Amino acid sequence: MNLNANNMKSTYKILVFLMAAITFVACEEDFDEVVISDQPTAPSLISPAEGNLEFTKENAGDTLTFEWSAADLGFSSASSYFIQISPDESFSEFSTLATTNDLSADVKVSDLNATLLAWDLPIDQQATIYARVYSTVVPDVDTLYSAVNSYTVTPYETLIDYPMYYVPGAYQGWNPGGENGRLYSYGFNDIYENIIRFDGGDPVEFKITPAPSWDNSWGGSLTSTTEGFTGTLDPSGGNFSVPAGVYNVVVDAANLTIELTEANDWGIIGSATPPYGDAGWVDDHNMSYDGQRQIWTWTGDLEAGEMKFRANDDWALNYGDSGADGSLDAGGDNIQVSEAGNYTVTLDLVNNTYSLQMN
Repeated sequence: MNLNANNMKSTYKILVFLMAAITFVACEEDFDEVVISDQPTAPSLISPAEGNLEFTKENAGDTLTFEWSAADLGFSSASSYFIQISPDESFSEFSTLATTNDLSADVKVSDLNATLLAWDLPIDQQATIYARVYSTVVPDVDTLYSAVNSYTVTPYETLIDYPMYYVPGAYQGWNPGGENGRLYSYGFNDIYENIIRFDGGDPVEFKITPAPSWDNSWGGSLTSTTEGFTGTLDPSGGNFSVPAGVYNVVVDAANLTIELTEANDWGIIGSATPPYGDAGWVDDHNMSYDGQRQIWTWTGDLEAGEMKFRANDDWALNYGDSGADGSLDAGGDNIQVSEAGNYTVTLDLVNNTYSLQMN
């Protein structure tokens, strides 16, 4: 039997329709409808248990294991889990420590501590942080958050390896690379700075070196300004010279310039400081500025008594502690020293805190 072209086309269309119908019926029979529970179960943070989360600088390379129960949406699913911590219970600020499809994650102690320091939590002082785990499946399914756990933590200090320039001079024995006389690039760029006390003579001479050696050095002359001095770095220039004092030194390595601005000179004073008693309120004890840690420090013997921080041997700018909570208050109450001993005293003007650590 012969079929014309129109009959061939009609037969082809019928066959296509029948195949589609068979496929649809087969899919209908094999398809299990996914139904999301109207009461899904969020994951639950199991460990660490709430309380003191202990870690130290000595175990910075160790890990803390976070574990949680699985989220239940009413159907089998591959959920992604995220561990978050926050300095406040509302999680207005937070950091994600780990992302995984498992029900546990290891967090390195050094990474956790770095996050705490980024939040400007005080070093060596207890603070409260909050943690939660949440799960996601697909964008159209609601995110499920666990209840929030609270932990007590004590951040430890770590030093950041900033790029450095150097300021060898008469005040520190002309030692390029010496601990006293370094400039730090806090922004990891071409700007190097630090607060330096130029003493041991008046005026004080110095140079700038880009490395802890005399292979390359800059000098030159300085021009006086209302707040200090400015100049240009000259590889063939003589020694820079400034009156003795405390200066914030800034070097712009890209433009080969230098600027020195008079800085506050901080010290401690009080009945707890030598020579103790009422006489201790007469003379200040100069603190040293640690540029890498960006804090002022003093180490020596204190007696039971009181003390304060003040700038430039004058009461115009002074700090005490009116709340006895380790925070600085301008013109605040005297700081109590309850026990005699050898102390390291720190003044942190970046975070507005201080500490008295017995050695």
